[in-house]
Amino acid sequence: MHRPWQHTAPEPGWWGLERHAGHLHMEGVDLAVLARTHGTPLHVASAARLRSRARRLTATFADYPAPVHLHFSYKTNPVAGILQVLHAEGIKAEVVSPYELHLACRLGVPGADIVLNGPNKDEALLAQALDAQVGLIVVEHGAELVRVADLARKRGLRAPVALRICPDVAPARGNTSTLTGSRKNQFGLDLPDGEVQRALELACASPHLELRGVMAHIGSGIHDLGAFARAVDVLLDVLQQARRRGAHPTLLDLGGGLGTRLSREMTTVELLTYLGTGHLPELGRPEPDDLDTRYARAVIQAVVAGCARRELPVPTLVLEPGRALVSDAQALLLTVGHVRRRPGVGVFAVTDGGAMTVSMMFLSELHAVLLASREAPASSKVSVFGSLPSPLDVVYRNLRLPPLEPGDVLAVMDAGAYFTATSTRFGGPNPGVMLIDHGEARWVRRPETWEDLARLELVLDEVQGDKVKEEPV
Repeated sequence: MHRPWQHTAPEPGWWGLERHAGHLHMEGVDLAVLARTHGTPLHVASAARLRSRARRLTATFADYPAPVHLHFSYKTNPVAGILQVLHAEGIKAEVVSPYELHLACRLGVPGADIVLNGPNKDEALLAQALDAQVGLIVVEHGAELVRVADLARKRGLRAPVALRICPDVAPARGNTSTLTGSRKNQFGLDLPDGEVQRALELACASPHLELRGVMAHIGSGIHDLGAFARAVDVLLDVLQQARRRGAHPTLLDLGGGLGTRLSREMTTVELLTYLGTGHLPELGRPEPDDLDTRYARAVIQAVVAGCARRELPVPTLVLEPGRALVSDAQALLLTVGHVRRRPGVGVFAVTDGGAMTVSMMFLSELHAVLLASREAPASSKVSVFGSLPSPLDVVYRNLRLPPLEPGDVLAVMDAGAYFTATSTRFGGPNPGVMLIDHGEARWVRRPETWEDLARLELVLDEVQGDKVKEEPV
């Protein structure tokens, strides 16, 4: 049995990084110098690795006997410069909010290449999607389906929809924050309750709805590839039912959720143990570099064989990858400001970013952390925190690292998925993002400034309750 998470020291080469004179380099650019020149926290992404991931995932589905459309999940990393690299490689867009839809249109993505998802799409967002002529609106519940039909009627058109199905599939080694295909969560139309049947009836009867397919998204960080096959079986059953009602859906949307080799989400037991006791699970040695290939093989086999059993034509396949495309292409750089050794307790290192500032992903995912500014063996455990006065502003407790010193630059690896998306302003302005392309680093998102934050604030002339006039400060 393959055991991918046994302990081993992470090697820079796993991410395509190199060391020169002790410093980590990404595509020939010295990360420690970038950190000291531009300040930290700082996100740094590799354009070459983004392109490689996009091309590789596309190639893994070359043997599928029908069209395959890859739509990047914008919520995973909504940085325009990152998105532009992926779109240039033929990757389409999957969006879940008005801003993401606006951004996709502004980046020149054709409406037909956009999939709209989301569990609470209001009338304004649905109208925005119809006006943008998006290629697919994934409907979460019956009331939303009625709303889409009504908006389409008012515009004199047929809205292209897919029904999101809850397949009640829970991949192994997940936790409650990652399982989105289970009946215990809020997503999708329920089969046992009859929601799917009622939605099919409406979608097939309405002259303002074009039922293009069915969709399911079962989780995040998935390594249990059999779970995708189980979801495919449920979706094909619904496709078959739709065809029996006279509809002709041609799409099967399997969502995203594929994990990565070099980071992972904690299991429920690991997560509760870590948050309760500070015991950090081991990340360990990665799996062989064929996870995407095995994923494609499992999906293709499940769809083709399932269609043959049901005498269905093989549908167009829609996939919505997120972390599988961007996770290992980006690193987060932090600088150590202070190191405190407390006898009998441990070593604390305080940096300029943690879970409450640069990313909440530190609380539920395991990421390798490398010393970027010098080379030394990882010989001890240290608890690394951000700069907020809160124990929850943590990078990791009891992390195996070299002995740290003030001024050391740390590189948190696999920061391409959800790190920029979950950054907060709790500790101040959000960090910037630099893209390294052909040996040149340039800003694709500038760091926020105090002025950016203050520009949003409105100063009142008086407090309405007490009519107290403000005094000059």
